[in-house]
Amino acid sequence: MSVLSGIFLLGAAAIAAPILFHLIRRTPKASFEFSSLMFLQPSPPRLTRRSRLDQWLLLLIRSLVILLLAFAFMRPFFRTSTNLSPDDIPRRHVALLIDQSASMRRANVWKQAMDEADQTIDDLEASDEVSLYAFDENLTPLVTAEQTSELDRSQRREMVRKSLAEASPTWASSNLGAALVGVAERLSADDDLTQNSATLQIVLISDMQSGSQIDRLQTSQWPEAVRVDVRLITVEDDSNARVRLVESREAGDSPVAPRVRVRNTSDSVKEQFEVVWHRGDQIASRPVSFHVPPGESLVLDVPYEPGSPGPDRLQLNGDSSGMDFDNTFFVIPPLQEEVTIAYFGADSSDDPEGMLFYLSRVFDETPSRKIEVQTVEAESVPSWNDVAGTVPRLVIVTQTPSEGQRDVLDRYLQRGGHAVVVLQNDDMVRDLSTWLDNLSLVSQEDEKLASSNGSYAMLGQIDFQHPLFAPFSAARYNDFTTIRFWKHRDVLLGDESSSDVIARFEDGTPAIWSIERGKGLLYVMSAGWNRADSQLALSTKFLPLLSRWLELADRQKLASQSYFVNQSVPLPPSTGEKSIQTPGGNTLQLPDGATTFDETTQPGIYVLRQGGKELPFAVNLADGESDTAPLELDRLEQFGVPLGMTATHSEQLAELRQLQDRELENHQKVWKWLVVSVLFLLAVETFLAARRSQVPTQELGEAQ
Repeated sequence: MSVLSGIFLLGAAAIAAPILFHLIRRTPKASFEFSSLMFLQPSPPRLTRRSRLDQWLLLLIRSLVILLLAFAFMRPFFRTSTNLSPDDIPRRHVALLIDQSASMRRANVWKQAMDEADQTIDDLEASDEVSLYAFDENLTPLVTAEQTSELDRSQRREMVRKSLAEASPTWASSNLGAALVGVAERLSADDDLTQNSATLQIVLISDMQSGSQIDRLQTSQWPEAVRVDVRLITVEDDSNARVRLVESREAGDSPVAPRVRVRNTSDSVKEQFEVVWHRGDQIASRPVSFHVPPGESLVLDVPYEPGSPGPDRLQLNGDSSGMDFDNTFFVIPPLQEEVTIAYFGADSSDDPEGMLFYLSRVFDETPSRKIEVQTVEAESVPSWNDVAGTVPRLVIVTQTPSEGQRDVLDRYLQRGGHAVVVLQNDDMVRDLSTWLDNLSLVSQEDEKLASSNGSYAMLGQIDFQHPLFAPFSAARYNDFTTIRFWKHRDVLLGDESSSDVIARFEDGTPAIWSIERGKGLLYVMSAGWNRADSQLALSTKFLPLLSRWLELADRQKLASQSYFVNQSVPLPPSTGEKSIQTPGGNTLQLPDGATTFDETTQPGIYVLRQGGKELPFAVNLADGESDTAPLELDRLEQFGVPLGMTATHSEQLAELRQLQDRELENHQKVWKWLVVSVLFLLAVETFLAARRSQVPTQELGEAQ
């Protein structure tokens, strides 16, 4: 026989009550007065213990009633011969998910995570299946269930611990949502494949920093069978701030004062920080103090003295101990680039009626760029050499080039150069008709005037999706109605399939179009920026348009000089060997035809070497990794993620056995018969007690 609630056995201790009452002498009920004692002072009798027990039968019945009541409350039942087997209980599959993003580098967070993982492994049962995953912005399986399914408990633990020892925090950002969804889907898929109906559990060991991405949880359906137990890793002093370059100003010979932002975390206890420029390991500026309350940011100028080379990093001081993982922001020192524009034209730079007059004056020299316009005489044939560095960045043609010059231009375009041909008159259209893919005039007049009364034309259609006009696509920049064109060449494209019309006038005639020539691009304008043709040179769009042509022509330039860790870097096209120098000083040879570089695994300055040039670029930590305040766990529950630990195999077995015992007890209901027995014994006890209470009264009557 077994019981459900053994604690009620303590109620049997109440059997001491009737025994105690039987040992205590009570005051007699009957009293007789004697005349000889009437003058004496009465004294109440004292209760004393009896030296022996009487009324044995009543004592036995009363004690038995208490025992039966206690036994009834214990809900006894008779077990059957059917026993539960451990195979009747589904196994538990536990997936350890370790955060190895950059924020785990701070203080002793990683050590705490490893200790927590070791403790979790120790708590696993022999029947538990275990797998190990690590995540930053990507999910990495370290140990899968298939690898450990054939191993015993000790081998399984040893394999997981060995993989843990080899893991380390990276510099990448954290994508918690994608990692949780990825592991949950893998667990569900494995369970469906094996048909084990296992209990699925994810043990997440992370600092749960609020900068982690959790958007994937919102767009995915969470499997109901998978639970998540969060083991939060914290530090005592979590004060952390980050520094970022907001704006780099160019100021010639005067001190440069870039704008710098410092942002403090919401749970920080520190508010005072310092920012200083560094050139390598050397300090390159005076420290600037920032007072930033928790959860706020501040932007100030952090000047440094101009020089060559310039500083390449910002350093933040004032964080708590061990929180310097994100205190450095790398930048590329500004270096003056010398750019050459080749100009094929007969006008002089001093002639305000010509286009060279405006072209030679539109670009100012800055610390980052110096532009030189080189004119090419009508009959001279330039000799451009890539090795000698004499190849111009951009070529502008405003007169009909000679045959020799066209050959040079064709070779220049075939190698990837960019040229702009400005059609100044109808004669130029006729002369270059074949070279420009059978371009022809719509009108037979030498030159088309907008009208005899001085009216004008405007650009009616502009393709803002084209790279040339993409910077003007915003609403505040896309208004070209203020530019008036007094004259333009009314042309008809010979083969529109080979030409990409970028802009048209209001009457539909092409204004700007491009023609692919080998690896290069040839742009054609049917109107110039000289005063006789248009107001383009006097508008605010002139300098940005020419600058954009220079940017598109720079095929050896990186798309950006600043990237984040693990961000893919597009490589400019080039022939020959390519290599990357990493911040650690190692050189990585890139394969032929490589178009991207994906191994930006740590912050610092990288240098791309190709085509005899060195192109540096900076890689920094993602901003979200600096938001180290812990994420509220309610956010996970809002996305339908059930939190908590599932029962172990032995706990499930105990629960199932208890459920079976309850069903047996509920079916047998032995307690009812015990209660009936108690009622019967109480009736007998009442009868016997009543009869025995009449004996002293009868004896007293006989004595009188």
